[in-house]
Amino acid sequence: MKLNNTIATPLYKQLEEKIRKEIDAGERAAGSRLPTENELSESYHVSRVTVRKALAVLSESGYLERKSGKGTFVAEKKLQRNITEVISFSDMCRMKNATPGAKTIKIALEDPSERDLTEMSLHEGDKILVVERIRYMDNVPVILEFNKFPESFSFLFGEDLNDSSLYEILRKHNIILDHSRKTLDIVFANAQEAKSLNISKGYPLLRISSTIHDVDNTITNLCKQLCIGDKFQFII
Repeated sequence: MKLNNTIATPLYKQLEEKIRKEIDAGERAAGSRLPTENELSESYHVSRVTVRKALAVLSESGYLERKSGKGTFVAEKKLQRNITEVISFSDMCRMKNATPGAKTIKIALEDPSERDLTEMSLHEGDKILVVERIRYMDNVPVILEFNKFPESFSFLFGEDLNDSSLYEILRKHNIILDHSRKTLDIVFANAQEAKSLNISKGYPLLRISSTIHDVDNTITNLCKQLCIGDKFQFII
């Protein structure tokens, strides 16, 4: 099983891309142990330096986890999320060759809080549309998501929000989410949150609170996400 040393792509890069594709395709399962550097060197007819460089790149990008004295293992799949961008959860999953999913817990019209009225520039007597969902990556719950919209978004009652991208549904209605302001902090799962995310009560969660604007700089919604932090790789 030789790599191609007649092309411009360095051998370590070829090896890195080959192992990366095998992981993305599920040929190397999360938690499985990679052959040793010597074994990889012999299998691909390259030097240990080449192998070491390829493994280092894959480790830095979150594909591999190197455990001292035990070897190199395929890391649990993590979604890469750039905190400064507005990107749908479904798109994040697809970028990692993971299957996105969603389960709607609640969709209802409710009275806004004083804070909701201020942040969404609403008026006394206005209602808000509340949508709560669990988001899944490869059938594993990773986010508990709470969205608040103006009452004008009531068309969402007519949409199937299960296993769907909310961003794509909004685009269908000519609403393009463009930018947001976010705050991040650590919270600990209460009993209901723990049950929804299949974790233990008190498990640490990353809370991301966002005020999201469309391309016309109008506030479209407030969003709170409770994320299982070790399922994500955050980029700032």
